[in-house]
Amino acid sequence: MTPIQYLFSVYLTTLGTILGTPQVEPDPALIAQLEQERPVAVGKNGADALFALPKVPTVPALQCQTDSTDCLAKARENLATYHKEAKQHQKAWQKQEKAIAALLQYGHFRYLANLDAPPYGRMISERFRATYRFVDGEKEAAMQSVCTDAALGLHFINTAHSQILDGIIGASMIGRDVPLLAEMLAESPAGTRLPAACDEVKVQPAENLSLCPRMYGEWRGMSERLQNALQEEELKKNDEKLYKESGIDPSTHIIAASFRQQTLAYALHKVARACTAEAKAAVARGELPDLSASIEAKAQYCSPYNGICIAIEGLDYTRYQARLLNVNRYLTALDYLRHPTDPPPAGYHIENNTLTSTRYPDHEDEEGMQTVTLPLPGSRQNSTTTAQ
Repeated sequence: MTPIQYLFSVYLTTLGTILGTPQVEPDPALIAQLEQERPVAVGKNGADALFALPKVPTVPALQCQTDSTDCLAKARENLATYHKEAKQHQKAWQKQEKAIAALLQYGHFRYLANLDAPPYGRMISERFRATYRFVDGEKEAAMQSVCTDAALGLHFINTAHSQILDGIIGASMIGRDVPLLAEMLAESPAGTRLPAACDEVKVQPAENLSLCPRMYGEWRGMSERLQNALQEEELKKNDEKLYKESGIDPSTHIIAASFRQQTLAYALHKVARACTAEAKAAVARGELPDLSASIEAKAQYCSPYNGICIAIEGLDYTRYQARLLNVNRYLTALDYLRHPTDPPPAGYHIENNTLTSTRYPDHEDEEGMQTVTLPLPGSRQNSTTTAQ
């Protein structure tokens, strides 16, 4: 057998395997179940306002890593730069701050999930500016800003269900705001109360932190993108002129269409894992369910040569669910910091003027439960006063 004959034989074998994979259609009953799990939209839609958030100039020197626990220290080091930039950008900063706070007035946020994502990144700079305002003496205003950000994070979790990104962004806001509020309270006199904007930033009903209500929007976005690609492949498959002019083998478009159809069914199976009775029961107990799809399930839907299915397989919904469940772990800590003379809740420990607890691993490089350490209110006041 010549090399060309061998390659042709391999090609035919591959094509046969691909086309021999069952073409399972997405289950309409499963789609209907996901849609029923999605909460009914209440109030005015704030999607347009979210997409229209004002953009302000980025000043790298004023930024702090979103997961850092020493942003106040960095703010002290760069306070002169902040004063310089504030003279130039103060009006733009104030306009953005007002627009961000105004998002709390909307009842829900619904947009087509196949569109570009909302500009959530524009809200991060407001948190950075709060650290500078705090060390510059505007402590009440700074804590008010961080509390508003945390309240908005919870608002996204509870009212934005266009795709899982909305809830994950909300969870990330809580995960960065609670440690920053803990820092601010630590550098304030003992007994300092959080601003009223934090009054509603409290532990949530466990079911509010489930991925399940967000999965219909996730499925719709994936489905529409894949369906559009399928329609394009169908047009190409029937375009004889295209093949004659380009020399493309018609079977390549048949294969591509087959792959996308397989991926549609597999994607539905994968997102629906978050809505099984077992997964919802685990979340209700505050426990992390395993949302990964089995190898057998992938083989049921996808050809082993289907790279699109492989990409879908890489979506780690278990870690996304972990990030949402961690919200209550942070909020439980914040509730204790409001009343630091009370006994700490179960699973939380006081040691060396800090409150220590754990959270689920929610990043790719994390394995096992992660330790969260927050300073107690008033515990750093003397040291920061001396430093200043």
